Amino acid sequence: MEARVITSQNTFDKVLELLRENKLPAEDIRLSIGLFISYHDDAGKIVGAGGLEFYSGYALLRSVVVDASMRGQSIGKDIVNDLLSRANQTSTRAVYLLTETAHDFFVKLGFSDIERDAVPSEVKVSTEFSTVCPLSASVMIYRIR
Repeated sequence: MEARVITSQNTFDKVLELLRENKLPAEDIRLSIGLFISYHDDAGKIVGAGGLEFYSGYALLRSVVVDASMRGQSIGKDIVNDLLSRANQTSTRAVYLLTETAHDFFVKLGFSDIERDAVPSEVKVSTEFSTVCPLSASVMIYRIR
């Protein structure tokens, strides 16, 4: 498995397609506001992806996706750990996320529940918080510093 930072619109479009195929939000994601990585199999096919949007010392984990045919091989865990490592190399103090379906997965990776009101206003202005995810979504945090 090879991880690559996404720099081309072509690769990004393929990741957006993978998100849509897996019924995950894709319409508001912009390559220009974060760091997105793609994971490729030996043939070069994208089998997973994820990203971070950065907001004044905080990050928002976005759009972790694994191709259905590749699930159960720890690719999702690898993607999240890779992104957390990259966040740790920046001035990011904490990584936040919203999830409706993967709460237990993220708990196993070190995230903990947090009240929506406790999220910094810098992160709350993201489209993920303001329009994409419903109020019923779990809000989680991974503290870096």
